[in-house]
Amino acid sequence: MKILVLFDIDGTLVLTGRAGVRALDQALADVCRVPHPLEGVAFAGRTDRAIITDALQHIGAEMSEAALDAVRERYCVHLAAEVRRDSPHPKCVLPGVSAALDALAVLEAGGHVAVGLLTGNFRRGAEIKLGHFDLWRRFQFGAFGDHHADRRDLVPVAIDAAARAGAGTFAPCDVVIIGDTPADVDCAQAHGARAIAVATGPFSVDALGATGADVVVPDLSDWNAAWNAVYPFKPTQ
Repeated sequence: MKILVLFDIDGTLVLTGRAGVRALDQALADVCRVPHPLEGVAFAGRTDRAIITDALQHIGAEMSEAALDAVRERYCVHLAAEVRRDSPHPKCVLPGVSAALDALAVLEAGGHVAVGLLTGNFRRGAEIKLGHFDLWRRFQFGAFGDHHADRRDLVPVAIDAAARAGAGTFAPCDVVIIGDTPADVDCAQAHGARAIAVATGPFSVDALGATGADVVVPDLSDWNAAWNAVYPFKPTQ
């Protein structure tokens, strides 16, 4: 059985010192000419499309594809600068991530898994964030916040992206989603996929455990134990 492994980005793979929040706030201000347009808008586990939609509604602006495109363009400009800027907030590759990706690369070379992204980030935003940490090259395909507002809708997009990349054909039950929020677990459960929840974002082990995730870990340092709790073959095979 071949498994499709899909990673979230923020709070799961990396922390960017809140560069995305600052960049999106600036982008919306540029386009809408309203200060602090993200005030009161929820972020955790949501897609960039959904966040921008809420922000535009909150300030009384019309949501359209043209408006989304304008905000996305400005956001990516600001993000490229913000991700390099010093920040009082943590900015790092999260514990265990590099080792987990290395272990999965061994499985991928053996034809056991395919590894991609399932993230609320716009594709270009994901590239900027992961590129800053030299992680973008580790992923050949994914589903991104450009595609849908609802994170649940990204699972079929990721499966299709894997097929188009030549990584294989997968049913939802062949998918494992790794993320740091209840929304990551929910989108897995909505399709009958497996979920590994990691408490390196804003939610505790207890809060993530309450979601019914298949595995909940403090971080990805003990990747072998997390993986073996979900699938029977070892990541070192």
